[in-house]
Amino acid sequence: MTSPPGFNEYFYYYLARQPIFDRHGNTYGYELLFRSEAGEDSAVIDDGDFATRCIATSGFIKSQEFADQSKRIFVNFTERLILEGAPRALPPSVTVVEILEDTIPIPAVTAEIIRLKQDGYFIAIDDFTGSTDQDQLLDLADIIKVDVLARSFAEIEEIFRTIKSKKALKVAEKVEDLKTYNFLLQLGFDFFQGYFFAKPENLSGKTLHSFQISRMRILTALNDPELDTERIIEIVKVDPAITYRLLRMLNSAAFGFSMKIDSIRHAVTLLGNNRMRYWLRMIVLSDLVAPGKPQELLLLALNRGRLLEELALAGKVPAIPHEKMFLFGMLSLIDVMLEMSFVKVLDKLPLSDSLKEGYTNPASPMAGYLHLARALEQGNSEDFSHSCTLLELPKSSVAEASLKAGEWTMHIATAIF
Repeated sequence: MTSPPGFNEYFYYYLARQPIFDRHGNTYGYELLFRSEAGEDSAVIDDGDFATRCIATSGFIKSQEFADQSKRIFVNFTERLILEGAPRALPPSVTVVEILEDTIPIPAVTAEIIRLKQDGYFIAIDDFTGSTDQDQLLDLADIIKVDVLARSFAEIEEIFRTIKSKKALKVAEKVEDLKTYNFLLQLGFDFFQGYFFAKPENLSGKTLHSFQISRMRILTALNDPELDTERIIEIVKVDPAITYRLLRMLNSAAFGFSMKIDSIRHAVTLLGNNRMRYWLRMIVLSDLVAPGKPQELLLLALNRGRLLEELALAGKVPAIPHEKMFLFGMLSLIDVMLEMSFVKVLDKLPLSDSLKEGYTNPASPMAGYLHLARALEQGNSEDFSHSCTLLELPKSSVAEASLKAGEWTMHIATAIF
């Protein structure tokens, strides 16, 4: 495939990596969504084959560099790429080949899918709507995905009824709220894809427990610009749980220190005050996640923080230090983590009033950065472009920051969990 005019100079892309959960809230795998943009002097690329090739050559590699190798990776393949044998560029042990909804089960396609299954690849039918045109493919599928967005419960139930007897696992995708999730769970779906886990639900009656209040106080103390080494050591030493988790994390393979770190003072000496605050904030935040919430919620919060920090480090966020942007993004899901409204926790957050307003006022300048982060997470190109325009951010800079943030988050996940 030839590159479009101006490709090398103007073309860039970003990847959305959406988690897929089992019925117990554990992460089964991720779907990689490709989004591309072009500079003013080059053509916009919406070629499905090109998108998949980019995932296969760079997105997949990036997603697996630090990720748990046991998690499945879902990738869309067009009919032409299936006939070309393109899925074989990816390892069968973790790859789920998604067959697009417009794929016609002609004999050549069916034969190639059978060969892929024989080679160990999982086959998924994407965006199944109940059509009988794909009956032959349904019998070959290991996974059937149903897009539930903008469908009534009755419509979803009707589609599910047509596949209920199939041996394939059933995935509900674009699940956006807990009410829908609970309905789908009861209906019998096996897996769930979407950001329902990051939406606040029924938060009005909750209050902070003493343990949570103590963790919030630690976050506030860590944000004190006058905090010195001795105070950091004091904060950590009085909490055995934080001490254990910090030393366990720093001694993990993800950090790669040549010597064992055996004390908090040793850790502070090696890392310095600023980096030590950085890691302590993440540990404290992980303690605040309510029981039953998936690990992906913490990773999503960390990724938001890192995305905004990368933008600040690149000089794209005026007048706000990069560490404050990290904290702002990282705490943007604290209401969901605590199962409590922002109104009840705002005064406990170690942020300025102008940053806090970003959580409660959708029209505030800081809220725009959260809109941008959500657009990236959901792979929503239209919202992404709109947010970049409002914030006066070059799309290429945001795409680069997003890729860096994703790599960092996957790297950190190996140390935290």
